[in-house]
Amino acid sequence: MAYILKALSPIHIHSGEVIKAMNYMVKDDKVLIFDEMDVIQSVKQQELLNDELLRNFASLGGRRKEYNKTLDYYIDKGIIDESVVDKYKTKGNNYTEDLSGQEIHRTMINLQGPYIPGSTIKGVIRTGILYDYLLDKGIEYIKDAVKFLNTRGRRFTIDDYIIYGVQNGWLSKDIFQDPFKFLGIKDVNMFNKEVGIYDETIYNVENFIPGNVIETIQEGNESEQFDFEIRGHEKLVQKYNQEIIKYFKEEELVRVLYQYSKDIIEDELEYYKINEHPLFNAKEAIETLEKIKAKNSIDSPVLRIGKGKGYKSNTVALAIKKLDRDYYTQEIKNIAKPYRYNKNYEFPKTRMFVNPSVSPKLLGFTILEKVDK
Repeated sequence: MAYILKALSPIHIHSGEVIKAMNYMVKDDKVLIFDEMDVIQSVKQQELLNDELLRNFASLGGRRKEYNKTLDYYIDKGIIDESVVDKYKTKGNNYTEDLSGQEIHRTMINLQGPYIPGSTIKGVIRTGILYDYLLDKGIEYIKDAVKFLNTRGRRFTIDDYIIYGVQNGWLSKDIFQDPFKFLGIKDVNMFNKEVGIYDETIYNVENFIPGNVIETIQEGNESEQFDFEIRGHEKLVQKYNQEIIKYFKEEELVRVLYQYSKDIIEDELEYYKINEHPLFNAKEAIETLEKIKAKNSIDSPVLRIGKGKGYKSNTVALAIKKLDRDYYTQEIKNIAKPYRYNKNYEFPKTRMFVNPSVSPKLLGFTILEKVDK
C-alpha cells in the first residue's frame, strides 16, 4: 500500500544548518534564500577585502540583529553584484514580524526542496509501538523497569529495557539486536517547494519566551508517495523480542499510530484547557486540536513530527501518565532526561507555537493518507 503525508500545521525538522542574514533577502513578502557559495562568488572583485563583509562572513551569530545585514544591503551598497538575485535556491513566505538581520534555522531540505527524513517517520512509529507495548504490559512492568534503571542501568532508557531485555540481571545494548532495523522508510520529498518563515515562541503558562526564527514545511503541503518496507528474515527475526516483532505488519503500524496520536491530541487538549494565560488564545489552539482529532482515524492516522511536538510525543512518558497519573508525577524526574520541572505544573509545562499569541499555530501535525499506486 502506498501513502502520502499531508501537513496539517507548519513542520520544522531542524537540519542543523543556520542561514545567516547575508544569505537571504526579503522581497515582496517573500524570503529568498541563497547558497553561500553563490553569494561569495557574486562579491565584486574590488570588494573582496571589504571589512564589513568579512566580519559578517566570519560571524558565528549571537550579535544583535541590527548588526547583521541582509543580502539586499550589500547589493545596494555595490559590494555584491545584483545578478545574484536570480540565483536564489529557496523561496519562503514571510510570516515574521521583523525578520531583518535574524538567523533562520533551516528545516530539512535537499536539491528538490523540503523533505521529511525516513528516520523521522520511523521514529514516530517506533515510539508508537513502544507506547502500545507498555499499555499492554501495564504499570507494574514500568515500575520494575524504572527501579532497574535507577539501580543498575543508569545509562539506559526504558526503550532499551523493552527492546533488549534483561538477561541474568544485566542489560546489554547491541544495535544489531534492534528489531526496528527491519523497518525501512525512505526520505519523503514534498511537492510544494516553498517554505514558511516563522517566529517561534515558547509558552510556559506564566509568560512567553522568544524562540528562534524557523523555516518550515507549510501546512497543506503534500509529500510524494512512499511505503513501509518490512525486511524481516524468518531466521533473524527469532533472535528478537517476539512481542515487538508482531507489530511489524502494515495494519498494526497504522493502528498504533492512530491510537498514539489520539492519546497525544487528547493530552494536548487537556493541557490547553487547564493552563490558560490572558495573552494566549487557548481557544484557537483548542479548536485546531479538535479539528485534527476529528481527522485522525485508523485508516488515516495523524503523526506529530519535528520540533515543537513536545516531550511526550517523543517518549513513552504519555503511557506512564495514562496508566498511573500519580506515579507519573512522582517519578518523572527519574524518567525524563534532562529533567526540567516546575512543581506547580505537570511536566512538561512548556509548549511551542508560531504566529502571534492571538492567532497561534501549533507545530508538527501531519496525516498519513492511503493512495492507489
